[in-house]
Amino acid sequence: MRWNEIYVASLGSWLPEPVPVAEAVAAGECGQEWIDDFGYESVMIARESAEEGWTAPPDMAVAAGRTAHQRSGLDKSAYSLLLHGSTWFQGLDIWPAASYIAKRTVGTSVPGLDVQQRCNIGISGLDLAAAHLKAGYGRGSAVMLTTADRFGGPGANRWQLRHGNAYADGATATILSTEGGFARLVATSTVADNSLEPMARGDEPFAPVSRAAERQIDLAARGEAHKAVSDETFTNIRFGKVMQEAKQSVLDDAGLDTDDLAYIVIPSTGRINGPFQIHHLLGVEESRTTWEFARRSGHIGPGDWAAGLEHLLLTGALAPGDHVMLYGGGAGYTITTAVLEILEIPAWAEPAAA
Repeated sequence: MRWNEIYVASLGSWLPEPVPVAEAVAAGECGQEWIDDFGYESVMIARESAEEGWTAPPDMAVAAGRTAHQRSGLDKSAYSLLLHGSTWFQGLDIWPAASYIAKRTVGTSVPGLDVQQRCNIGISGLDLAAAHLKAGYGRGSAVMLTTADRFGGPGANRWQLRHGNAYADGATATILSTEGGFARLVATSTVADNSLEPMARGDEPFAPVSRAAERQIDLAARGEAHKAVSDETFTNIRFGKVMQEAKQSVLDDAGLDTDDLAYIVIPSTGRINGPFQIHHLLGVEESRTTWEFARRSGHIGPGDWAAGLEHLLLTGALAPGDHVMLYGGGAGYTITTAVLEILEIPAWAEPAAA
């Protein structure tokens, strides 16, 4: 889908300090393969302290949203919607985290909706926000998308959830607006293959309540259970087909080729076994991806793309006229891609501000 007059007005984040993976290895929390095989250097982990206590994911999102709002220069009357996405527990069962976040960021009368599609909601949420704005629904001209996750407790071990993915803590916020911004949303594309959903379910039966309080969630085991009853080669072919379609579709709608992209913001997941990595599939040199950020941040769930884009801006990697692709994916299986054109470097990302 090609968009007209939809802009990225601002970004914000709440990201804890990265903890060297070597420390986790020394403490026996994970094995050396997280460095040697998966390539991680550090992972952003929110530490608790007796003095400060701990910050729940919705409060992380509030902090990220307030930063994005302050940077945007928008009045709160501009917002017509807040979307909130996550992959893990938000602090309470049967509770609207989005409404809590909306009240504390964009106002008491702005609808807040929780939206889900695993990690992919970090980009597919932008697709939904753009459609909302284009339809002219509501009185405002801006939508805020927040993400937040904190992996810990008895239910989620960041090192054991999924093979090769070191799950990080953090929150992000992205503001889309029809009134202007530092980047133009050129195009988005979402491609799905729902036959790949069992990879995230495995052979686990449905239960009346969450099992997380009784045992750790094991996404890797679910994946292995699916492998045992499926053709792995055929599964990989279907994965590759969805990935290529999502990339080519958004480039076609944007009227661009791969060589026209300055950077591709990729998932902050670890390397896969063998020499073939995601940048090979995308057809670019690894230096044109955000792998160097990813290997130091860990997988922030749906926050990878806003955090990765913010990192590119704050480090001076982008210039006006650059085109950037956000390339994501989430269990289900969906991939959403987005192409942005950088119009200017926002004041908050200038060297003096950084």
